[in-house]
Amino acid sequence: MIKMAYFSGTGNTEYVSKLLKEKLDSMGKKVEITKITLKNYDYSIDDCELFILIYPIHSFDVPWPVYKWLKNIKINSVKTAILSVSAGGYIPTNSGSRIKLKKFFNKKDCEIFYEDDIQMPLNCIKPMEEKEIYQILEKLPNKIEEVANNIVNNVPKSTNVHFKGLMLSKVSTFQNFFAKIFAKGYVVNDKCNLCQLCINNCPTNNIFLKDNKIKFGMNCSLCLNCIYNCPQNAIEQKKFSFMVLKDGYNLKKYINDKV
Repeated sequence: MIKMAYFSGTGNTEYVSKLLKEKLDSMGKKVEITKITLKNYDYSIDDCELFILIYPIHSFDVPWPVYKWLKNIKINSVKTAILSVSAGGYIPTNSGSRIKLKKFFNKKDCEIFYEDDIQMPLNCIKPMEEKEIYQILEKLPNKIEEVANNIVNNVPKSTNVHFKGLMLSKVSTFQNFFAKIFAKGYVVNDKCNLCQLCINNCPTNNIFLKDNKIKFGMNCSLCLNCIYNCPQNAIEQKKFSFMVLKDGYNLKKYINDKV
């Protein structure tokens, strides 16, 4: 059995993960897929032939909840593949994100036989032209097929770390600090109907109900799930608005339009 775990906020990494699972299933592989949240530590990868970890890049690093999750589950001597998802295309400096991960898995006696990077549309800071988004999505199935074939046929692949990526990996702890204060910029407006979708979807349990109002703690992961997926558009980012796309990010719309 292959076990696959992914972390996703806006849906990019989730979409990549499900496409890869479908492809591996079609090739006769049994794949068990899990979404990483800080609610599911009861997980073990000791009993599988291969573990695939898929994660988005946050500030040139692996999202901090992924590190925390990995440290709290059962891992020992398993063949591993690491796939990062870069929003906006290939960014050489993102290569540094795998440095700490590789050290972690090496300490667990895990063989990392495959590394790769998969491009998806940009989901923060600056919106992409729709033409660029569709071009990225059109290329995705071929990339998924390439990754699946390499994994099934046991073709190893390693990636070189860009010099700037090496340097940025040393200061990427900024992500942790920024994430803690980011959620304090969230404001819930009068459109909120207390459906609590944001609470249920938050991967770090950072959103809660207090005095019949939505509140945010200090454990934000910068995933943007709450603000992009609120059905009432009731969540706004006041302090760090530059991080959020003004018109939101709806990956399903682009996927459906492409189809």
